Amino acid sequence: MATIENRSRFVVSVKNKDEYYREFPFTNRDAADEYCAWLETEKGYKAKLKQKEDSFFVRIRQTGYPLFQKTFKSLEDADTAIARIEAERKSGVFIDYTKAHNVTFEHLLKRYIEEEGPKHKGWEKSQKYKFKGWLADLEGQTTKGVKEKDGSDKPRQAVMRVPSSEIQWMRKPFTAIETEDIEGYIDERLEVVEPATVDREIDCLRAVFTVATKVWKYRLVENPMEAVRRPKYFNERDRRLKQDEHQRLLDSAFEEDKKRSVDLRVEELMALDREAAQHLPTKYKKKLLVKAALEQCRKVAEQNYIHIPLFETFVNFQIMTAARRGEALQLNWADVDFEKRSAYIAETKNGQPRSLPLRGDLVEQLKELPQCEGGVFPITAAHLRKAWDRILERAKITDLRIHDLRHEGISQVAETAKFSLIDLQKFSGHRDVRMLLRYAHLCTTHMAHKLDEAFSSEISVTVHRGRKRLKLAEVARISQAEASSSNVIPLFGKDAA
Repeated sequence: MATIENRSRFVVSVKNKDEYYREFPFTNRDAADEYCAWLETEKGYKAKLKQKEDSFFVRIRQTGYPLFQKTFKSLEDADTAIARIEAERKSGVFIDYTKAHNVTFEHLLKRYIEEEGPKHKGWEKSQKYKFKGWLADLEGQTTKGVKEKDGSDKPRQAVMRVPSSEIQWMRKPFTAIETEDIEGYIDERLEVVEPATVDREIDCLRAVFTVATKVWKYRLVENPMEAVRRPKYFNERDRRLKQDEHQRLLDSAFEEDKKRSVDLRVEELMALDREAAQHLPTKYKKKLLVKAALEQCRKVAEQNYIHIPLFETFVNFQIMTAARRGEALQLNWADVDFEKRSAYIAETKNGQPRSLPLRGDLVEQLKELPQCEGGVFPITAAHLRKAWDRILERAKITDLRIHDLRHEGISQVAETAKFSLIDLQKFSGHRDVRMLLRYAHLCTTHMAHKLDEAFSSEISVTVHRGRKRLKLAEVARISQAEASSSNVIPLFGKDAA
């Protein structure tokens, strides 16, 4: 059963008296009647009351179908919609778009944060902050730089990123969002961040659209994300270690290990002194004792510390295994098998576990590390980042990232000309072999040797105009054999009959 209700506003007007013009909500007819009565009794004017025709609410109830409710701008549009829906339901092709019309993208964003986001790998690390940042920008709760007040008692949150102002379309009905809305946001972001960052943000938006339309069944006539044009960029790095950079890197890592080993030894020696300082009556005496003990313990530690080659081993581990930084930091001793010379990585970037082959010299380096419970490299990503900066500064190396060591490792393996792209895929852990095409040129020599092996046993002949011809190398070989043979009678020359 379909019903149409006029929900347009009521209008009260007086001829030639625009100052008495008033509008009332469709739910407040009594107030409009009272105003008309007041104009007639108090002012002596004859008021005219009428209802506009720009808002018609349609409700369709039918057994076996969800409740349909939508507002149209004209009675003709409402009648057309009812006729179309009834015909589509009768033929079994009806698609309900009202569900998407009654929800905003902001609402879908909040639902995604609660239900879908936590299911994804990397959500807690980065994606969650991007989604919550959009919501904060919509509410005007963020500002670039120091904290400020926006007129209320609560200061706005200061953030390192630049807040976006081109996201008000997120408050539009889901069906009303257009491609131009999203591209306006993209153009604004390209002015303040790198194209690669914008590309990842587009992936986040696309994920919400995909889940909303395919999982939550918010139907759209046309998905605006399908026509969004991504920014073009090329950020593929090809940084290789040059000349003696590898040795300089190891030497600098050795110095960093020495500093860390001394600090660990100092903390061991300082344990009793710190405990004694806790019993002193004043902070001044505590600090004085700790300072004196620290100087003394450091002198002793520099003489009898045990060198732990943590960062030196880490550098070689990254190159020799081509592991990602996160894979190396999450590696536990329980997952390292020295007999099988392998290291098992349970969680990788692409979601598939893999085993890293360990070269013999790398196994010997790993055995020099303390094999306690927990991680092989017991440091955090933040600690590693700071140590890496110090290592590069000490080695006087610029523009080298930890991930570049992985690229170096894969390149070195490819340059040996003993491994195919499939072997490289197993070594690098790439899910798609196309990611390794950048190393294909390094495997050319290996392919040439394989071709020689494949065709070396075949007869070296060519075909020209239907006749087989020996290649020049074969001709020379046969000629040489004939010349050395005394039983061969020459067919051409002075002695030919």
